Amino acid sequence: MNNPTAEASPTVIISNVTADRMSVNVNGEIKEIKNGLDELKLLLKNISAENFSAGSKIYNIGSISNAVFNAEIGKKTFNMHLCRKLTESLRPYSASAKMFLDNMRETDKPDWETQSRYTRKANGYIISSFVGVIGLLIQKLISSGKDAFTSNSSKDYLEVCVATCTRSMQLLCFAFISKLWDHKKDNNCELSRSQANTLDNFFAAEIELNIKDYLDLLNTLVNIFDENTIEYPFSEFNKDCLAPGNVFTQACNNLEIIHSKVDAGQATLSTAFEAEIELTEFLCTLSFLASYKMVSVKNITYEEIRNKDVHYLHAYTFLGVDNDDKLFSQKFKYDTKPISSDAILIFKNQYYDGLNLFPFIIDVHAITNEQEVKICFFTYAEENRRKLTYSDINRISSDRNESATDISDPSHVNIIYNEEVENDLKANIDNDITRIRTDAKKYNDLQLNIVYTIFQTARNEILA
Repeated sequence: MNNPTAEASPTVIISNVTADRMSVNVNGEIKEIKNGLDELKLLLKNISAENFSAGSKIYNIGSISNAVFNAEIGKKTFNMHLCRKLTESLRPYSASAKMFLDNMRETDKPDWETQSRYTRKANGYIISSFVGVIGLLIQKLISSGKDAFTSNSSKDYLEVCVATCTRSMQLLCFAFISKLWDHKKDNNCELSRSQANTLDNFFAAEIELNIKDYLDLLNTLVNIFDENTIEYPFSEFNKDCLAPGNVFTQACNNLEIIHSKVDAGQATLSTAFEAEIELTEFLCTLSFLASYKMVSVKNITYEEIRNKDVHYLHAYTFLGVDNDDKLFSQKFKYDTKPISSDAILIFKNQYYDGLNLFPFIIDVHAITNEQEVKICFFTYAEENRRKLTYSDINRISSDRNESATDISDPSHVNIIYNEEVENDLKANIDNDITRIRTDAKKYNDLQLNIVYTIFQTARNEILA
């Protein structure tokens, strides 16, 4: 009696890959499936195959990741996954995104993210929905994703992924810190030694904190708020996202690992697809930010005309896409009450009821009376030089200075306390600052000194 021979494993070859479909040759028989790893896994499971080939390479279906599949086999462009998942996560917060998804043709719903006619509109909803500065970074992400796939170079895309996560974490932390500062002005709030040390490390950091550092800082702030029964600055924020193993926490940790790969020159095209997946999980957790808006207050003018009611003219920049589809547009509005000048306000309904994020987020050009908006996030401090360094969110650290002799980071904006101009101010005992006001540099330095002074005041009052 002959021994039965083991059945040979099917020969599986992938070819003719398009954005939404692929041909799979199984022992000479062509099967058409959706361009996706899950669909390929199901097919190979049904035919009891473990390996397949694409081009000159052989892959094992059990060990290949989504990132490698997208980069090497699926030939997908960046941000398809991000576009679909973020649009779906915005459904509860964006009427436009909800209508877009509800009105889509049923036949297009399974893979609409592969069709540019849909992604163009969806990307617009994502950019306009996410709160101000985050929307700007997502716009950069979408743009750099197109360039990266065309050039087969993912470094810039990866830098924007990391920057988007970092600035988003900063925004969360700055909101918690700002609300804690406001709370401590009128309420007793004791900090443990560990909590005080963590906050002091933030204020005195002499190098930029990374994503993991901000995750630790956010954990500390949430604990302070819980212990002192302070309402979170965002009512929708769920602290469960900070639990070990949560997708949000994992995404933060994985994006920090990816950042290290970029710095070490070890990133590949598949690394960029990994970054897209992690950043998508991260941003989906923060989709509630679509309920919020941000403005930069440029100046407040007091107007009182004889026998007329007093009113104030608010000049501010809307940090986001307004109803006319304009990004960072300037607005003017009369009101019967003033608000803080140079403020960066985040709010849900009325901007004058918003949370002031100054001096952690500043509009440098509003402070120095320049026309274009320039939003900067606090990055680190050098106490011995009385210097604060901020990062311009419109510049990514991978940008390079044109001068070969300039090794500074082009995204950094430095504020150095000017003792001389303060002494000039103190010398004017009659409050006449004409000489300073007519000297543009001195007056700008005087305004920037205020940023430094208020930053130090915030530090002292929070840690008191």
